[in-house]
Amino acid sequence: MAAKKLLLVVNPISGKGIIRDSLLDVVAGFSAQGYAVTVFPTQKQGDATKKMSEAGDYSLVAISGGDGTLNEAVTGMVAYGHHTPIGYLPTGTTNDFAATLQIPKNPLGALGLCLTGNPVAIDIGQFNDRYFTYVAAFGAFTDVPYETPQPRKNILGSFAYLIEGLLKLPNIHPYECTIEYSGGEVVGDFIFGMVSNSDSVAGIRNAFGNHADLSDGLFEVTLIRNPRNLMDFQRILTDFLNHSYDPEYVTIFKADKICIRSEKGMKWTLDGEAGGYYEEARINLLAGRIQMIMGG
Repeated sequence: MAAKKLLLVVNPISGKGIIRDSLLDVVAGFSAQGYAVTVFPTQKQGDATKKMSEAGDYSLVAISGGDGTLNEAVTGMVAYGHHTPIGYLPTGTTNDFAATLQIPKNPLGALGLCLTGNPVAIDIGQFNDRYFTYVAAFGAFTDVPYETPQPRKNILGSFAYLIEGLLKLPNIHPYECTIEYSGGEVVGDFIFGMVSNSDSVAGIRNAFGNHADLSDGLFEVTLIRNPRNLMDFQRILTDFLNHSYDPEYVTIFKADKICIRSEKGMKWTLDGEAGGYYEEARINLLAGRIQMIMGG
């Protein structure tokens, strides 16, 4: 009987290279379950996307890296028209989407889930001509969790994000936006916008009380209006960390199609990575497009 074929895509520098200590054990674990393993280490941005051109030749694709590496693999899976199940070994720094998928943080625990879990069809997003697995965001705060020094996080926990946000206050500027979605329209000056399909974004779970259903055909959309003063800004950040919100400043709704326009280019992040500047972003949900092995 021919062995099942598995493609293991490894980002060797993700999370300071923590996969290196476990790579041989991961390969041995897959092999012990009858997989013929092909290991593909990425060397530069875009490598994982290109490698997905071969995904149809495998019964399982396993991704070892962070959310950015997973984004590349998902992008390639869609671009090349494949539906091969994906197992995720989260070895990045934040691993937001892994938390939503309930995947163990250590590589060997994630390996066990890859071997015992069942693939689930989950929704992803299309952002203009690009794709994202769990979040597209613009404006303030989008880089705060990724730029907050780790020692400060270790000592202060979530309060570190509040401090970092306040430090960036002088550089925060609102965007005058028109947001059209499948249920209506919102107009105003916004300092932040997020279209997500995840329980965890930037290391914070259930921000503003959001809870995602990965297969319900809807995004969770969060918009934050421009605060009047420093006190209001601090209150918004505190609400963010306490999973509550004031509707005067925070608008939350669900939709499967969103178009966000601004007269000046907005800086976007996609799955925690730089997404470029756009005056118009058309975001569509691709229902059940990716097969992911999940926990829970």
